[in-house]
Amino acid sequence: MLPEYFESLIDELQLATSKSKHDFKYPVLTTVDKNGIPRSRTVVLREIDVEKKELIVFTDSRSIKVEHIKSNDQACFLFYNSKKLLQLRCNGRLIEINSPKEVKRLFQKVTSKSIKDYTSIPSPGTPIDNPDHVEYVSRDKSFFLPLRFEISEIEYLKLKRPNHLRALYKRKDNWAGHWLAP
Repeated sequence: MLPEYFESLIDELQLATSKSKHDFKYPVLTTVDKNGIPRSRTVVLREIDVEKKELIVFTDSRSIKVEHIKSNDQACFLFYNSKKLLQLRCNGRLIEINSPKEVKRLFQKVTSKSIKDYTSIPSPGTPIDNPDHVEYVSRDKSFFLPLRFEISEIEYLKLKRPNHLRALYKRKDNWAGHWLAP
């Protein structure tokens, strides 16, 4: 039973990368700042490497989350599917992707309507007077930075009756999994 649940959660993550309205498409990513304070934000799940159990998200290289992972690369993704009453919490390491070939491949996936997310002249979080007057650099001078999340453990929680189901899968245990009290 545990292996089937693990396969289903991987399938759900994979679906989120191809279906724009999938509930797992927009997870909450939590990093920890230099003072030990958790900082959460919604991100877009772009890819999953099923074999390596790694997730890919995109960011602006000047965003605060990049500062966070330089001082502490531990992070958490929280996914929730309200239709299936399914929650996944993934813990692991968040790492900048610096390989020019890989960055180029991933940057080609950025649509023309999304390019502004990586080309604004002011850094993310900079105070501005008017959102309609933000200026942008050209696409070839973007601040695009893909991030790789190496999953170390996944906690699965399925709300159902008569019993909720909760399990923990760890990389170090080869994803075998064990049950947890809900």
